[in-house]
Amino acid sequence: MPKTKTFVAAMSGGVDSSVAASIFIKQGHKVIGVTLKMKNCDDTKEKTKACCGLDDNIQVRLVAEKLKIPHYFLDVRPEFKEKILKYAMSEYACGRTPNPCVCCNFYLKFGALMKYAQEIGAEGIITGHYAIINRDVPDNARIFKGIDDTKNQTYFLSYLTQEQLNFSYMPLGELTKKEVRQIAENIDLPNAKKSESQDACFGYKGETFAQTLARTFDYIPKPGNIINEKGKILGLHNGIHNFTLGQRKGLGIALGSPAFVVKINPNTNEITVSTDEKLLLTKIFTAINLNWVDFPYEQIECEVQTRYRQAPQKAIVYKKDNSTALVELAEPLRAVTPGQALAVYNGNQLIAGGWIDKLL
Repeated sequence: MPKTKTFVAAMSGGVDSSVAASIFIKQGHKVIGVTLKMKNCDDTKEKTKACCGLDDNIQVRLVAEKLKIPHYFLDVRPEFKEKILKYAMSEYACGRTPNPCVCCNFYLKFGALMKYAQEIGAEGIITGHYAIINRDVPDNARIFKGIDDTKNQTYFLSYLTQEQLNFSYMPLGELTKKEVRQIAENIDLPNAKKSESQDACFGYKGETFAQTLARTFDYIPKPGNIINEKGKILGLHNGIHNFTLGQRKGLGIALGSPAFVVKINPNTNEITVSTDEKLLLTKIFTAINLNWVDFPYEQIECEVQTRYRQAPQKAIVYKKDNSTALVELAEPLRAVTPGQALAVYNGNQLIAGGWIDKLL
């Protein structure tokens, strides 16, 4: 009889994390449910947001009772504000577009939670991500896309370290969402038919993420000019943090046909817009702070993603040094955005992750 092991299950209140926990319970392991508390829920306008989740908190308690497992809340509010929100505000303030979800996974969901699990002597953490972790090579975990193409979440896991991957278990990778729903119904989970939340984890209705961050940190924006590609002033803006490459709505100007943000210049505080979408195309760019998950190459023909739910793009990735890479796309791509996460794939395997830096 194999020895019973103890695992910490990251539980959000959703069906995926609940089923992931149930799978390890069925295998005979001891499971402790933990929900990360990232922010206060003392404002009614914020209560509809996913990570505030008063409803989710109720759901996760009900699920834990159904599964007959202990459940705790882990307070990570200081880390969330410092590591995630402050980082995001600083990126917006210098004309870049952040990806807080990738950072949140690294620092909190697979950072603070892993530390907690290790402190209590757990063997690992369980999450509801649709990804496959292969442990055939000791201390060299490899991560692959799950079998459900509609639920590929490896893009958001692209910055996880070998230590984090080796300590993580993702049992849903071999399942489809439909199968997960069926398991939840079969064991009569109270959230079996709960719809997936599409809310951002931090913000107010009627505000962009950048606007909420600016108010949170008392950021004082610097007004500047909106210009066309020839330098003609078209209007004024109230802060470059409100803009991202490819943006069409909320520009505050009318040019007679759809216009797009094609450049953000933090040095001059100017926003360049154009009706020519070709100006948004990029074929070569650099990436920084690379996480070489499993990348024993100097260069490789592969596929990349520069944003979530994007179709994989054929490219050649050149390793420049331990922290930087040059990415040459097979075909020009629209609105490659500095600050966003880059995920690099060799087939279905995620082999590297980093941050888009300069467009060349």
